[in-house]
Amino acid sequence: MSVLDQLQESLSDFSRNERHVADYILSNPQEMRSLSGEALAAICGVSRSTVLRLCQKLGYQGYAEFKYALQHETEHPAQTRPADALPTQNVLTYYCSGMLQMEPLVTSDALRDFADTLSHANRVVALGLNHSSVSAEQLAFRLNKFGVDCHMLWDDSRMASYERVLKQGDVVVIFSISGRDFYETLVSEYRKNRVKVVLITMDPDSSLCHLVDISIVLPFLTYNAGGMYPMDETVIFFMFIEMLAEKLHQTLHRLDE
Repeated sequence: MSVLDQLQESLSDFSRNERHVADYILSNPQEMRSLSGEALAAICGVSRSTVLRLCQKLGYQGYAEFKYALQHETEHPAQTRPADALPTQNVLTYYCSGMLQMEPLVTSDALRDFADTLSHANRVVALGLNHSSVSAEQLAFRLNKFGVDCHMLWDDSRMASYERVLKQGDVVVIFSISGRDFYETLVSEYRKNRVKVVLITMDPDSSLCHLVDISIVLPFLTYNAGGMYPMDETVIFFMFIEMLAEKLHQTLHRLDE
């Protein structure tokens, strides 16, 4: 069964928003070559998580894998392979799929704005609780190599104490897989001092996304893997940090010219 046939047969299994996405794909299969998951969601007026859920209901790990199968089908119809004939998934497949899902971020306004914000910051403070503190520490390490003053905080009491230290021109970067509401009060206090706050999360529905200046949502591998086993999301955070480092390098180079 072709990808489009599978999509057509599954319409009754989709939610209303998922069906909006499916109808668009069925009507515009050729347009899908140039559309990122984020762009498709915007066109259909739904969230990126809706696009992801649709792909997963069809048997794909994410939008990147679905898009590849659809594009391969339109370019090589005689060699089409259905989703249920895909090779057995393993940990490398999931991580590679997650990284491919981040590809639209390379040209996104959010990543560009983030790099620009960092390049003009007086100082940067990276926050992360528990395991997310590893990613906050890595960001601080990478930024300092670029000459951007950054340090990290992993203790909630110290995070709160910085409400009286940070001021306009400073930037706070929060790493939180769930976008936990613990940070809501902190963000409100930071922003009273006109501190810019950036959230790096894996929950597109987090209420924290609406409180910060910039929010970037990354693929949540443990969810995407359908319970294969608890995967380490730090791999995705670290890959994003390298994408940011590349964009920051370009930004700083442009400023020096």
